[in-house]
Amino acid sequence: MPTHPIPPTPPVPPKSTRHALLDILKREGPQEAKTLAARLGITPMAVGLQLGSLEEEKLVMARPEAPVPGKRGRPVHLWALTQAADRVFPDAHALLTVGLLDSLQEVYGAGGMQKLLDARTRHQREDYAREVQATAELKDRVKALARLRDREGYMTEVKAAPGGGWLLIENHCPICTAARACRGFCQSEWEVFSGLMGTGAVVTREEHLLTGGRRCVYAIKPAVTNGGTKKKTKAGEER
Repeated sequence: MPTHPIPPTPPVPPKSTRHALLDILKREGPQEAKTLAARLGITPMAVGLQLGSLEEEKLVMARPEAPVPGKRGRPVHLWALTQAADRVFPDAHALLTVGLLDSLQEVYGAGGMQKLLDARTRHQREDYAREVQATAELKDRVKALARLRDREGYMTEVKAAPGGGWLLIENHCPICTAARACRGFCQSEWEVFSGLMGTGAVVTREEHLLTGGRRCVYAIKPAVTNGGTKKKTKAGEER
């Protein structure tokens, strides 16, 4: 019986080169750059530029192929996805979280949900308080909080607020799906921020992702006393 050669793997269907490259690495594992170029139907130089860009974003990394006994020549480097690349692909964790929140509400009612939020608020306040020093100046507390939130994936930055104080800007919300299912998460975080800043500061939400904003923005300003002077934000100092 005549045999037929196995046809070569066809190029990936048309889509963004970036997404197609990530898709191949996800489905097929680590690959050489020249193999990726052939699969994508582009030049090795073009695929190198794409890989370089993805490497800067920490989505891919190059690693040497495991040595093969008796094999000569320069070591081959394979490109693979990093753990950070998980965020590019669909994730069922958000749906699972919403399902669990709905089940909690159904089984334990509003009281049970509030106990959950109270416990989360307490733990978050305790964790943050280890790095946001209560005796530090207000601006240093704001910056410390921003660093914490940025590490948690909120893409946080601090800017000077018009009229004094600071803006804590969160350009991304990694718990957005859960927050939509339970608005208490947003209230809980505002309470944590206010507690960390202390009685010498006022924290207000200026923009809110869940009410149509592009991001969440908090204004943090020194509190003003009845006499019109600013409260002290550190022992012996006024802001």
